[in-house]
Amino acid sequence: MPDVIWINLSLFALGLWIIIRGSDLFLDSAVWIAQAAGISQMIIGATIVSVCTTLPEFVASATASLKGAADMAVGNALGSVICNTGLILGVTLLFVTARILREVFLIKGIFMVGAVLMTFFLLISNAGAVGSFGVSSAGGGVLLVLLIVFLVVNYYESLHGAEAPAVEVKAPERRPTPADWLHHAAIFLAGAVLLTVGAYLLIEYGQRMARNFGISEAIISLAFIALGTSLPELFTAISAIRKKATNISVGNIFGANVLNMTMVVGSSAVIRPLRVQDPLLVRCDIPVAAALCTVAFGSGLFKGRIGKKTGAILLLGYVLYLVGLVVRGSLQAG
Repeated sequence: MPDVIWINLSLFALGLWIIIRGSDLFLDSAVWIAQAAGISQMIIGATIVSVCTTLPEFVASATASLKGAADMAVGNALGSVICNTGLILGVTLLFVTARILREVFLIKGIFMVGAVLMTFFLLISNAGAVGSFGVSSAGGGVLLVLLIVFLVVNYYESLHGAEAPAVEVKAPERRPTPADWLHHAAIFLAGAVLLTVGAYLLIEYGQRMARNFGISEAIISLAFIALGTSLPELFTAISAIRKKATNISVGNIFGANVLNMTMVVGSSAVIRPLRVQDPLLVRCDIPVAAALCTVAFGSGLFKGRIGKKTGAILLLGYVLYLVGLVVRGSLQAG
């Protein structure tokens, strides 16, 4: 049994690395292709880059949905929101104080908190058997409509220079040749293949780990998958700290949280209606996500900046949440 556990852990970690590497290749090639096709840099930065940085969560949850693992699909999105806000934003704010552009912050904050609450409402409004919650395909469609509205607003903000993009998009230096098109098309396909393979390994061996340790799939997705798929946001935050551009990090994290609730959960529900088996996902995990998002949003909105105190509160909240997950896992395994 120990050998089997180590094999499952190794393949789970391999899937995580593959999905992150695949998302990098996919993002780079998608941006190049969009530029070569003459798409505006503003549109690329506000939409394509935003969506591609959430690809790990999207592909992982979509794969989980296809396999009928609704708890993993929802848990990955929720866990990513909690990790983004509690861990990544919390740690970032311990190093640098972020001054707030109130208009941008207000809009993104409302979208973020609203998306979490909308997901909560959809889950409880589609409750079936006692203790069972879900998101229907129609509910997923509502979340995708909210996603489109958010991307349009994001583009409008970028167009008017309200906020710098999380990833710099540079214009091509020369006219692309057929060889360039072929090269980047190959990278695009390679990225798509890696995303698919990585997601399969991540979900398949995540499920096996849950069975190995006798815990629910929700805990595996909330703790391990969510942390791993949030690494792109972590790298962006580290880059922002180095550049003293913490407002970019805050905006990127808020935007990523919106995408996790709308694109990730919405698409997963459209692919296959989600029926959550672990009621604590709704009764505990969504309230934690909503509380952390509200603390981050409320603090910045009223003070005009967010710094170490808010960062410490967010980080403490994340640590306490992890302790709660450990206790849940122990009780389930016992």
